[in-house]
Amino acid sequence: MPRNRVLALAFVAAFLGLLRWLAPAPAERAVWLYLVALPLGYGHLIGAVVFSRSRRRSSGAQGASRLLVAAFVASSLLTLFAAFTWALRSTVLQPLVLAPVLVLFGWHIVENDLALGRSYRDGLRLPPVTRAVRHHGIALALTAGVGLATFSTREGALFSRVYFGAALVPVQPWLTLDELTAAFLLYHTLSWLLFFEDRVRALQRSSGAQAARLRRRVLAFHAIPLVVNAALYYWLPAVHFYVAAPAFYLFWSSLHTLHTAMVRGLEPRAAPA
Repeated sequence: MPRNRVLALAFVAAFLGLLRWLAPAPAERAVWLYLVALPLGYGHLIGAVVFSRSRRRSSGAQGASRLLVAAFVASSLLTLFAAFTWALRSTVLQPLVLAPVLVLFGWHIVENDLALGRSYRDGLRLPPVTRAVRHHGIALALTAGVGLATFSTREGALFSRVYFGAALVPVQPWLTLDELTAAFLLYHTLSWLLFFEDRVRALQRSSGAQAARLRRRVLAFHAIPLVVNAALYYWLPAVHFYVAAPAFYLFWSSLHTLHTAMVRGLEPRAAPA
């Protein structure tokens, strides 16, 4: 697992360095960052839903029941999304909505990174969400550190002055808010891709066909959103502007966090001695 972390961090650093060389202007870099990071992130969300289908099928819901459940979930998500977008239009409600979503987003990435490390001891299967306070304390502490780093950007300092009346931390001139958030998201996605590649290699020993199918599915989940996002950018820029907005992604990411935690379940309590 340390190898995967180093590889993911190295790729993110190389990508940001190359982008800075190709697109010196921050606004131009932001476009390319979200042309790559967000669709890969959406591929991660789609893959999580698809891979959990086998667990949902075991619930026993059949035919019309499934349709009713799907209709209820769809209408609930649309209502929640409408409330989310409405709240973002209010300067009073914005921090109340974005703060928990951002904390959830950061906690999920760090908690998953720690859980992936444990999965290499458990047969490359993501374990249930641990009850260990230390585990979640580390995840929340690192999330807070990333949050402070975002406030150290020029854009973050502007937000902190609007919401808190003063800059929370000294402003650094090296990284932009877009670069920090895209790097965080890319690291998470790449860590999962490396994890799945390790699962493919382990599966090849028992079933080469299943391993090849898993690799094709994972690559398709991430390649298709990249192509769709690029097509929207070039041919439907108005739609792309809306879909590729970071706040739009954060909404779906928060639902993804809750969904994957529910699918994984909570770690059983230890039996009393």
